[in-house]
Amino acid sequence: MSETKTDWHLKGEWFDVCSCSMPCPCTFAQAPTNGACRFTLVWQIHEGHFGDVRLDGLGIVALGEFAGNMWVDDPDATMTAMFYIDAKGTQEQRDALEEIFRGNVGGWPGKFGSLITEVRDVQYAPIRFDAAEDLAYWRASVGDKVSVGATALTGPTADPNRRVQLINAPGAEVGPGQVATWGVVSADRAEGFDFSAEYRGGSSKHFPFDWRPEA
Repeated sequence: MSETKTDWHLKGEWFDVCSCSMPCPCTFAQAPTNGACRFTLVWQIHEGHFGDVRLDGLGIVALGEFAGNMWVDDPDATMTAMFYIDAKGTQEQRDALEEIFRGNVGGWPGKFGSLITEVRDVQYAPIRFDAAEDLAYWRASVGDKVSVGATALTGPTADPNRRVQLINAPGAEVGPGQVATWGVVSADRAEGFDFSAEYRGGSSKHFPFDWRPEA
């Protein structure tokens, strides 16, 4: 199935909660804080299909960790991860999502997936996602295993009517051309992956994504 020419498209929003100090240096294509990162990544699909299989409204959550700089062809960089795939999907939908997110059918997930040294596990579980329309907050949960989220970053000199954002991020996990919105971690519980060190969320950011096989 890895050689399929199936047409697919995913559009939605993504956020992370990671152990790096804010702002996450990975977004600037730098090595993570203290040389290693422990992370939770959340994708919520608003519109999507894999061939004739609709994927609207489904979610994916990844837990994992990496060492080294993933953006500069560091030969010593390693990433290990596991995936939770939304249990409300049919088996056909779950299979399609696994093909895309393992990087088997190209596009940006193919490029990002090539950075993963080991996919340790894939589980099906109920995923709940919630984000304010104005990005005042974003959060997600996976059953009783994962609860992560953030509130929008602000400060004494920030315009309260505007979000703290970054354009043209040199290290965007969703690919080029999207705008990052920075957040302050409000929840960081993540179970299901055997982290090598205590997982504490230090940084969070939100990106939209829009992927096709050729993108």
